[in-house]
Amino acid sequence: MKKRLMNNLGMKLISLALAIVFWLVVVSLEDPDGTRSYEIPVTRINEDLIRENNMTYEVVSGNTVTVTIRARQSILRDLTAKDFEATADFSKLSFVGAVPIDVQVNRYASQVTIISGTNNVMQISIEELGTADIMITARTTGSVAGGKALGQLSVQPNMIHIEGAATTVEKIATVCAEVNVSGLSEDTSFDVEPILYDQEGNEIDTTDLSLNVSSVEVNVSLLDTKTVPVSWNVEASAAAGYGIRSQDYAPKEVTIAGDKDTLRTIRAITLDDYVAEGLTESVEKIVDLEAIVRDMGCRLVDPETEGSVRAAVNVEAYEEREEKIDLGDIRLENIDSTLSYTKNGSETVTFEIQGLETDMRNLDMDKVTVYVDMDGLENGTYDVPLQLEGAPNVTLTEEVTIQVTVRGK
Repeated sequence: MKKRLMNNLGMKLISLALAIVFWLVVVSLEDPDGTRSYEIPVTRINEDLIRENNMTYEVVSGNTVTVTIRARQSILRDLTAKDFEATADFSKLSFVGAVPIDVQVNRYASQVTIISGTNNVMQISIEELGTADIMITARTTGSVAGGKALGQLSVQPNMIHIEGAATTVEKIATVCAEVNVSGLSEDTSFDVEPILYDQEGNEIDTTDLSLNVSSVEVNVSLLDTKTVPVSWNVEASAAAGYGIRSQDYAPKEVTIAGDKDTLRTIRAITLDDYVAEGLTESVEKIVDLEAIVRDMGCRLVDPETEGSVRAAVNVEAYEEREEKIDLGDIRLENIDSTLSYTKNGSETVTFEIQGLETDMRNLDMDKVTVYVDMDGLENGTYDVPLQLEGAPNVTLTEEVTIQVTVRGK
């Protein structure tokens, strides 16, 4: 019996080997090898070696490295870029500014083969170190809730210290902390990252810069608002031979912002009278409305469009025109039925009228009544001045009279 078992041992070993081979084939077919690429950020170490001589650097290329690996599909599905570590050791910097990048696999290291990505380098340029201390300014986007206006903006801290390549630091013109206040209805604080801009308003990349703060607090306070009328009495008169085409001022109302108690006391903004006499040309008067509102303890919500109030008086020279009328067509007004009236003189009366170009163009003399006022005149002969009715804004250039004799009946 024992001899028979020993004689079958070889067959059993062969069967075991075949089983293992078949198992490996099956596993390979169910979970085959594959390849996949990952983009990995590169961590820098020993950077201080460059700054020992008051120098710094900027990365020209190599902030990330693309690594391609081979592994079973089940492993590839499980791996992410976070399972790899890429480092650039600045102690290995070459004289041409190249730092070799070392890639390590933190999971499944024995089951992963790196096909490409191990020979990458980070290319840097070495420059003099530059520093700057710049004030941080707050900036807002969007509009606050209705009935509210932006109040004071403050930034903490309000200064930032920047170090980096001198050529880059010199480009920094402003540092802004921007917050979106859309729909804001109460005082609020925001934590935001400061943004660096050059003279043209382009954002500056801070990857190779050192900032002493990574975020700042922007405090936004809100004010209540109120719309109030602007009252301004404009009194203007033109010189002889000229007329006022139009006169007006704007804005007629403004929206102001302040605390509730102060706003409650303000019902209107009344300006001193503007008087202009004997004008021969158009004039404009400007009043600093923003300063007036500020003296009242408030501020304008829209100082760019309502910062000043303007009064405009448009003056132009009169146009003149000669007209004629038959003596018989001149009407006698306010006559006494107990008296008789006789018009003396030539059958045609000539006179000149004047007015603004528009009024003169629209004047229809057929609808104008030329008359003399006989009120209170009794027996005698009188030189009575002509008057016009139905000629808006049009007058005689000088007094023209006709002679009328009054007698009792």
